[in-house]
Amino acid sequence: MAAPPLLKKLSQAVYLAEPATSAQDGVASGGAVKAPELILVSAWMGAQVRHIQKYCETYRQLYPRAAILVVRSNERDFFSSTATLTRSFMPAVDLLKARASGFTAGPQSGLLVHIFSNGGCLTIKHINDLLRQSSVKGDARPLLAKGLPARTVIFDSCPGLATWANSMRAFTAGVKSPFVKYPMITVLSVIYGFIRLWDFIRRRPPTLNRLSAYFNSPLFPSVPRLYLYSPTDALVRHTDVEHHAAEAKANGVDVRLERFKDTPHVAHARVEPKRYWGAVQELWEGSGAK
Repeated sequence: MAAPPLLKKLSQAVYLAEPATSAQDGVASGGAVKAPELILVSAWMGAQVRHIQKYCETYRQLYPRAAILVVRSNERDFFSSTATLTRSFMPAVDLLKARASGFTAGPQSGLLVHIFSNGGCLTIKHINDLLRQSSVKGDARPLLAKGLPARTVIFDSCPGLATWANSMRAFTAGVKSPFVKYPMITVLSVIYGFIRLWDFIRRRPPTLNRLSAYFNSPLFPSVPRLYLYSPTDALVRHTDVEHHAAEAKANGVDVRLERFKDTPHVAHARVEPKRYWGAVQELWEGSGAK
């Protein structure tokens, strides 16, 4: 069994675990399918390192030769400027430039992308946009010009659309005391109202709706994807996920859905680990060059 991954902190938001063994071409445990070389984990809003570490540990067991790049998100990201987000995520972008610039989105790529919740979606959108805007120094050819050169993308508990109730639950999820929680909801409701009014004035959909649409647009790679979700998720409606998956499928994307029965938000792996990780492996193994 591979040793647990050591997450090295590159910045406040970015962490990296180097491969347990050399990152030469390899195979997944017990199979003949080329394993990922780089796994990008985009965590949910407010996720603690110790929680993300559990996913990294399983990935290390499945794919010991893969480097694991983790990007955290927090509540401020949804209210931050593009410049602030760029500074926050640039260490991840720089590492992707260094290690994934030889990849092309599709079955030959060595990049697996795993997105958690809407917070993780916002992170990946910004990273994808930064890669599309980047260029190789001294070379007129765009670097990763089509965005993340992924072979597969996993959506865990996302993407969801904007509702007042879900937004309040998301931003107060870690608050236990009612004496803190309800005043927070009051303040957040006012902010939410102003943001929705501003969107209305500018004649544009809410942030989460635009974010959801982004992943079914030509701006994001149309590679095989897996949706892991549940109708008992209190933060993201299962109907939002299923609608997104249906739209992707209609656009010609290879889509797989794994609907869990009674699992909370971003807790599907904890409740049903065998089923969860089996679906992850099946997606990767089924997406390679035929």
